[in-house]
Amino acid sequence: GRDIPENNSGGCSLSVLIVAKKEFADQISSKRFLALAGIILLITVYTVYQGVQGFYNAYASGMHKPFVSIFGISSSLGFMTFGAFLGLLMGFDLITKEKEEGSLKTLLSHPVYRDSVINGKAIGAFAALGVAIFLVLTISVGILLLYGIYPTLSDVGDVVKFGALTLVYTFTFFAISLFASTIARNSGTALIIAFGFLILFMAVLPILGEIASQFIVGPPPRPPSVPPPAVPVPPPGGEGTQVRIQEGVPAEDEEVKKLWEEYERQSREYWEKKRAISDTFSILSPSNNYLALLSSLGARTFFETKDTTKNLMGFIALPVIFFIMSYIKFLRMDIA
Repeated sequence: GRDIPENNSGGCSLSVLIVAKKEFADQISSKRFLALAGIILLITVYTVYQGVQGFYNAYASGMHKPFVSIFGISSSLGFMTFGAFLGLLMGFDLITKEKEEGSLKTLLSHPVYRDSVINGKAIGAFAALGVAIFLVLTISVGILLLYGIYPTLSDVGDVVKFGALTLVYTFTFFAISLFASTIARNSGTALIIAFGFLILFMAVLPILGEIASQFIVGPPPRPPSVPPPAVPVPPPGGEGTQVRIQEGVPAEDEEVKKLWEEYERQSREYWEKKRAISDTFSILSPSNNYLALLSSLGARTFFETKDTTKNLMGFIALPVIFFIMSYIKFLRMDIA
């Protein structure tokens, strides 16, 4: 139920903003937040500096590279690793610490709804993450401008997408740790639960997907015992293919040709089935989805393949699900 008598929607909105403002101020001033944000900044700036060198050389020689390539794989891994830690450490004691200190009971004794508290805390944390990522990207683009390379509107759009994906990624782990904070009795337990989810989504699920696909599909098909009648080899120029007839095997041997065509068909089907099963598990991995969506940046369309669309669905669904579970649990929580 509610903690106070009915209030108007304007008062409820004001309560959310007040809680969000306090949460934002607490987050950006915390040592944990500043330390991890600083690490991400250092990794990104170093990676961007290296990426700018390659981008500038390609730019000077007339070659086209995606603008977001300046961030490089190391920068993405920096966001992926320390961004996950940042999200977790921002939320694991958000509720438990206030319960332990008794401040949550005091807060709810004031004219404020429980949903205003949980929504305000989420908005404040989201804003803090947004500010950190915005500063990192702004400094990174500034480095590029020092080299006299100016982004086009399309390039700016790619950077915005990069920032949006990174923001959702870090907020995913905040939502996970917020859920842990609502179900745990104390902050220590909440931290263990939050890191358990991190290990599950980032390491265990992809491994389980590989094991499950191997178990369900079985071993790959074996090639025929006879050599193929022809082997495709690249020409000296490097484009297209040439066919070299193997000695002792006539090219017109249709039976051998059919055996190898059947083997190739079975191999394609095998790896497609194996990948489909593995992707079913990986679609729940925020890190896998994050890297898959980043790989589509710089293309003419934001989502280049059907797989990235599935990645997008899993990428957005996970933080939403965990926040909804946190929301429901917090509204039903016994504060006494």
